[in-house]
Amino acid sequence: MARQTTDATMAKLSVIVASDYAAGEAKSWEDLRRALRAWAEQEGLPADEFILVESARFEGRIPNDVLGLVSNLKVLHVDAESSYELKNRAVEAASGDWVAIVDADCIPSRSWLRVLRAAIAEHPDAAAVSARTLYPGRSRLERILGLLSRSYLDPGRPGRTRFISGNAAAFRRDIYRRHPLPAGLGAFASRIQSEAFLREGARLWFEPELVVVHDFEGWPMERDLRRNHGYSTVITRVRDARLPYARLIRVGVPAIPLIVIGKTVDSIRDCFRCFRQYNVKLYELPLALALTVVTHVLEIPGMWQAFRRKSIQATQFR
Repeated sequence: MARQTTDATMAKLSVIVASDYAAGEAKSWEDLRRALRAWAEQEGLPADEFILVESARFEGRIPNDVLGLVSNLKVLHVDAESSYELKNRAVEAASGDWVAIVDADCIPSRSWLRVLRAAIAEHPDAAAVSARTLYPGRSRLERILGLLSRSYLDPGRPGRTRFISGNAAAFRRDIYRRHPLPAGLGAFASRIQSEAFLREGARLWFEPELVVVHDFEGWPMERDLRRNHGYSTVITRVRDARLPYARLIRVGVPAIPLIVIGKTVDSIRDCFRCFRQYNVKLYELPLALALTVVTHVLEIPGMWQAFRRKSIQATQFR
């Protein structure tokens, strides 16, 4: 174990930043500025390699001041559009033993790289280490929606999980390359990847001190997110019959109420397990429980589109 820990400590780390929301808009560049400033101000050793990946159609459009924020920044332009394709191509181009993939609208805590390196060293058998994602918490609703959207993989403490964070996680690069993110199934189809990791016997770890703060743009963003989540819940199980509850999807559209009930029950469990970790007060818990129903009902249009084998057109997610 001592040799494994030493090897993990010496592992080369690449950081990949990719935009998965509102790409190319003025606000997305501002999000990227904020994120890169946070990466430039990290405590301790910097990443061995830092890659900003973007579609080739944005070549020459990234503001010059953005490019100078991180000293060892490498900009990778690829012939791809979806966030999953961008991330997969960046992992192929990376040189690290480990790759940390963080969305451009997520601000890492100053200790992020230091905590990640410690987690990798302490858990050398892990294949992926996921971060805790919070919303800024400017209002009660924002804190509650952060809990409902981001606590699904959170055991409430450091520990094993069945999921990988779609916003901020680090991977052993060799395992990721065997099981890349599934392109063509929408922006929230990563369950296919995490289940592939688990079938290989990989260990997925959650580290609560590894924190990012995800931007939040109110109900329009939440509706868009939920519609995409509903779509991916169905379409991933159409594609991969080995996923949990794939048999239920074979029922077709009549399965939608059962899916909504099942997801609501899971979210209620998440609320009781994690509400304090997401800065939700005990007296706010009844509102959170009520909103579990609302948020999963918002997923129904996406489920409907998936059952009809039609993709979601009007979305900010890529």
